[in-house]
Amino acid sequence: MEQMQEQNEQELTEEKSAKKKNEVSPLLQLMIAVAFILALRIFVFGTIYVKGSSMEPNFHHGNLVFINKLATSIGSPKQGDIVICQLNTDGQKEKIIKRVVGLPGDEIDIVWNGDSENVEYYLYVNDELIEEPFIAEPMMTQGDMEYPFTVPEGSYFVMGDNRNASIDSRRVNVGAIEKKDLVGKVVLRLYPFDEFGLIS
Repeated sequence: MEQMQEQNEQELTEEKSAKKKNEVSPLLQLMIAVAFILALRIFVFGTIYVKGSSMEPNFHHGNLVFINKLATSIGSPKQGDIVICQLNTDGQKEKIIKRVVGLPGDEIDIVWNGDSENVEYYLYVNDELIEEPFIAEPMMTQGDMEYPFTVPEGSYFVMGDNRNASIDSRRVNVGAIEKKDLVGKVVLRLYPFDEFGLIS
């Protein structure tokens, strides 16, 4: 009887010891959780504040947006998508928010209406006039890019919705944005709270 009791106690002790070995300490659990969240933040999702007025009337200075990084790193943006770009000009790095207008291989043409009093330019992609009801006002500048312009492979032609107050792919010093410089696709507006919602 005593021998059986000793055996049971030994088995219980061994079980407890095995459980302890399999248990992950709270500190290690916390470290794993933090590493996972950081990985999501770096490679999958992010937030960014809109700066400036180049995307008005659709995005305003101070808006906080949520971005999907996989949509540009693994996926491919579509025409009309709102993206965050990493701009590198004159040794300065900054993130800008723009709309994708042209995809790799697309031919972009920005054509003057011929009216010197009411100057207006129209956007053509692959010889098709693009209707843009979302822009702030008629486009009155084509930048210093030469047209027609063919978007290089692996790059995207982007413009701000506030066409007359946007530094974008129409400028030679910006040009088409390489895919590696697309930080992510804007999928949600977080702030201001009364404009919270998905970006279609």
